Amino acid sequence: MPEVGETKANQLINKFVISLTEGKILGYVTDINVEVEGDQFYFILKMREIENLGKGQSMFSSERKLKIRPSDIVNVGPDVIILGNGKVPPLREIERLNQIAEEYNALVRELEAKERLIEKLKEENYALTKQLDELQRELRKLQVMKEDFEHLKEQLVRQEGQLEMAKEYIRLLEGLRHDIDKIKDDVDRLLQTQLEEVVRGIINEELNARGLKKTSFL
Repeated sequence: MPEVGETKANQLINKFVISLTEGKILGYVTDINVEVEGDQFYFILKMREIENLGKGQSMFSSERKLKIRPSDIVNVGPDVIILGNGKVPPLREIERLNQIAEEYNALVRELEAKERLIEKLKEENYALTKQLDELQRELRKLQVMKEDFEHLKEQLVRQEGQLEMAKEYIRLLEGLRHDIDKIKDDVDRLLQTQLEEVVRGIINEELNARGLKKTSFL
């Protein structure tokens, strides 16, 4: 463990120390020692403090020592060491959190887009439902019309059958009338013949009674 700590400690020399929690530069590291307490080791930063930074002039003041844990280090760059005093997660975790936040925002945007799509699909579904209701009403009307047509067709078939029967009956009556006319003609001829014979018989009897010759009808 000390070897690892010493290797890491060497990377902290000749760098400015910045505290994120205090928001200021704590000093410039000139030397580092490593202390071990149980299974935990610490860095003892020997720093020169800086005064009047950003006021037109800067200068190093007295030296101070700062004891930190490795977990207090957020990031180590080529020029600075960033400390968080255990309150700020390491930069890699911050980057990971930023990545997670970006992924979350992307998921939120995707979810919002899907919700808008769902709303659009709901509207389309509502419109299609109305169209389906209209088509179902039209279908019911067509079914009623079909039933009426079938009923009318049956009536027409019955009427056609009745018409054929009437025509057949008329043809039968016409045949009967022809037979009746023929019978009437036959009866008329028969009556005429019988009447002539009766008249001839009476005349003949009368002529016989008077001693006259018989006459014949042409």
